[in-house]
Amino acid sequence: MEGDCSQKKKKAELIDSMFSWSLDDIFNEDLYKDKVEKIPESFQSEQHYLGSFVFPLLEETRAELSSSMEVICRAPFAKVVSVKESKPFGKLLYNIQIDSWKNRFYNRGKEPYRTLPGDVFVISDVKPENISDLQQSGRTWTLGLVPKVAENRNSLNVGDSTATFLIVKASKDVELIDRLQKLLYVVFLMNITTNNRVWDSLHLFKNVNVIKEVLCTNSMVEEICNQCSLYSNAICAERLALKLSPVLNESQRAAVLTSLCKMHCNHKSSVELIWGPPGTGKTKTVSMLLWTVLGMNYRILTCTPTNVAITELASRVVKLVKEAFENESKRGELFCSLGDLLLFGNKDRLKIGSDLEEIYLDYRIDRLSECFGQLTGWKHCFTSMINFLEGCVSQYHIFLENTLCKKKESKKKNQRCEEVKSFGEFLREQFKSIALPLRRCVQIFCTHVPKSVIMEHNFQNIVFLVELLDSFESLSYQNDAFSAELEELFSHPEAVQDSPYSFVRTFTLQYMRTQLLCVLKTLRSSLDHLKLPSSNNKHSIRKFCFQRASLIFCTASSSYKLHSVKMEPLNLLVIDE
Repeated sequence: MEGDCSQKKKKAELIDSMFSWSLDDIFNEDLYKDKVEKIPESFQSEQHYLGSFVFPLLEETRAELSSSMEVICRAPFAKVVSVKESKPFGKLLYNIQIDSWKNRFYNRGKEPYRTLPGDVFVISDVKPENISDLQQSGRTWTLGLVPKVAENRNSLNVGDSTATFLIVKASKDVELIDRLQKLLYVVFLMNITTNNRVWDSLHLFKNVNVIKEVLCTNSMVEEICNQCSLYSNAICAERLALKLSPVLNESQRAAVLTSLCKMHCNHKSSVELIWGPPGTGKTKTVSMLLWTVLGMNYRILTCTPTNVAITELASRVVKLVKEAFENESKRGELFCSLGDLLLFGNKDRLKIGSDLEEIYLDYRIDRLSECFGQLTGWKHCFTSMINFLEGCVSQYHIFLENTLCKKKESKKKNQRCEEVKSFGEFLREQFKSIALPLRRCVQIFCTHVPKSVIMEHNFQNIVFLVELLDSFESLSYQNDAFSAELEELFSHPEAVQDSPYSFVRTFTLQYMRTQLLCVLKTLRSSLDHLKLPSSNNKHSIRKFCFQRASLIFCTASSSYKLHSVKMEPLNLLVIDE
């Protein structure tokens, strides 16, 4: 996903163009009349293609800003309390303190306004009821942008709906305005996050292979690779047709199979268009394609134009994965592995529900932070269980000594004494308390870490571990009558066959303990070599999630963020329009 940009000079920003506009420019519908042209049917180069969208994007941004200003009387606004230059962040960046937001419920039926990165304000010496208030002689105003959410100080947490401190990039010197005027207002106009990402993508000439293939300046388009025989494509289709037949109709199945056959070609890249009128099952077809490709060692980016569309598509794929798991669980599968699937974006806009939270990036980072933690993680849980199984008898004796001491103290104070537990009771209760976080940890591990990272032999050992934990706990309830014998038996580390005792149940429990210790130690050693990220660094866990996922979901706008992630190139781009 990384590449070198040949341009050394500072890249032009969308906000710089916006800051250059006067009020007349903002309301001038002909501002880009001579520059916005009809998008051509063919392009001379990738630069020609990308450049064709720059002025239409500027015009779209200007029109939206103009519309916002026309209804400025209904916009959220606040009084400015103080303005200070934010020196660490650069020129014309300010820390602005406001009193409180008014008109937060200006959009009926929608969520109340809250400040977000990409918000554009007008900062003026009057609360404008209409645009003419800004045009009056002597009035002073400037546009401002919230460049990012400050995460390290509560006072600058602009993502909070009640935030009263903002970091704002301004088009003019706000401190000068503040010194000249007694009162300033901040009025929300629009959010340009999506526009910004499109702008940056149009000016970032990286990874344009897909664009080259789509543009295909060569008029002789080769639909079928000559090096891939029709026979090999037929074999591929035959293998997958049975899997797809019960779910898709003939045309849907043909679209999936054609795409899969082209994906198997290593000689040339290709583009496949799946087209159909509304209601013909395009999203269903794409979801089946993605589900079929899972496990084929491809890395896929799936995009849609909107948050609603991407959550719908991701939800369908997750449902297919879980349905397949339910069939597998009948044959002994314990964990539904979702680590290969990753969804990222704004949580509020995506409206993440319980059906998608397990593949949502922020949720996964929180779960893996717990799973990799020093005091809560898998290594701590494994070690705690190993220490208990190896030293449960000595731990019981310490427990007895403490209980007897408490009993003596209680007698002196004429208080009720706690009953002394048998070894069997102690074993059962302590085992349950240690096994509970261990089970949770391996559940998180197998759900959120891709199976390819865990490796099949480790995954099967984890399944075996959970089965042993269940069996040991169940057997511990059946050995109360043999508590003394069990204590004696657990005092010796020798194998079961060397024990002089003949009680089958205690033998079985001892055998289970031996098996548990063997599997726990084997797994602890093996998992320790996987080079998993540290829980102390959420950035490294985030990077791990992106690098290890094989199917990534996001909106087309959010996909721009992947340029900042160092990871292996993606093999396939799927766009569901």
